[in-house]
Amino acid sequence: MKILLISTNNEKYPYPVAPIGAAYIAKALRNNGYHVKIIDLSFVEDDCAVIRDVLKDFVPHVIGISIRNIDNLTYGKSIFYMPRIRHLVNFIKRHTSVPLVVGGSGFSIFPEEVLRYLELETGIVGEGETAFALVVGAIEKGKDLDNIQNLCYLKGNKFYSNSIAYTQINNRPDRSLLSNRMYFELGGMANIQSKRGCPFQCTYCTYPCIEGNKMRLREPMDVVEELKEMRIDYGIDYVFFVDDIFNFPEEHAVAICEEIVRTKVKVNWTCFATPKGMTQKLAALMKTAGCKGVEFGSDAGSEKTLKGLSKHFTHDDIAYAAECCGEIGLPNAHYIIIGGPGEDHGTLQETFAFFEKINPTAVIALLGLRIYPNTRLHSKSIEDGVIEKDRNLLEPAFYLSPEMDTTVIFRNIAEHARKHQNWIVPGLDIRCDTNMLAVLRKMGRKGPLWDMLS
Repeated sequence: MKILLISTNNEKYPYPVAPIGAAYIAKALRNNGYHVKIIDLSFVEDDCAVIRDVLKDFVPHVIGISIRNIDNLTYGKSIFYMPRIRHLVNFIKRHTSVPLVVGGSGFSIFPEEVLRYLELETGIVGEGETAFALVVGAIEKGKDLDNIQNLCYLKGNKFYSNSIAYTQINNRPDRSLLSNRMYFELGGMANIQSKRGCPFQCTYCTYPCIEGNKMRLREPMDVVEELKEMRIDYGIDYVFFVDDIFNFPEEHAVAICEEIVRTKVKVNWTCFATPKGMTQKLAALMKTAGCKGVEFGSDAGSEKTLKGLSKHFTHDDIAYAAECCGEIGLPNAHYIIIGGPGEDHGTLQETFAFFEKINPTAVIALLGLRIYPNTRLHSKSIEDGVIEKDRNLLEPAFYLSPEMDTTVIFRNIAEHARKHQNWIVPGLDIRCDTNMLAVLRKMGRKGPLWDMLS
């Protein structure tokens, strides 16, 4: 039985990201004896032509459609990706009648809305390795799909959703089906995952919906074996840990770093991290293990705003994390969100002063928060009159604190950022020129580029 997986994502800013979710599913399907092919639309000029040719030559029995993002999450410059994806799905429908199953992180946030928008019947919420293999097996044997875990579907115009299971990561992604060299050359790094799930309850976050709120940790030795495989088989010497939080729990991060050092794997890397829990010892060990930079989800420099976002740390934790990195020369970037619940012109000035004081390598400022269903921000947005109660959130809607004047806030951010070379503001095109990013990649620059742009 032949299975075709189509990764619809073609966003290349700030850099293209390989679809390891599809690669994980491909591995699970291959382990079950299926013939698998991935169409990755990231580097394709004519989507439909490529899909048409593969449908003709490969002739799949089932097609999986992966949706990574619904939009680009950028307030003021929002791009809604779904019209393009609907065009692709309609094209596929015209050229084949085989079952179509949709999934991916973007789909998992809006399962019913996406099924209705794309006029599809079946999808998988959350992790797809086990569920998709079960779906394919049931289709192969002509069995009913209704009771398969993580499955959701429309029947008689009514939406149904089965129980969601979150499992251990038992396989590595099948990278042989990906354009590894293209991603590495144009993106400057590959991606790897050492854990899934996040136990924290941030006001705006969708991770509990996508990966669950219980952490599932990979064995450090297996993570390092995958790093070795990437280095030897694909020549990849720079990776990004896509875990929501690399340094929590600390003992797991320590174990991975110690295993990298012990096995002498020559791979540089960067990661996402939380300020709380970063220590001088851990920062030093990470650097010894090849870490070239840390991206902290710091969110704000004001205690009031941090509380409004339900963060589990304080601005003292942020300052200490920056200090731990700064003392050993480990570049550190801090993502902040401006305009969240509780934000006002006073808290914005506190954030300006705070990051000026700790002076990290980079501050990446995002304007507004994308509102997602089933989050506390959704309820807060309705309460504050930012959106109507029955607003369909598939098309992007953003929260900006009603306590702030949008014109004034944008002007203040722009003035501050232009005076501080370590500030990057994508929504205002400050130090994030796409042409410059491309030039730096052509020059062979690996890893994230915030340390050079700032």
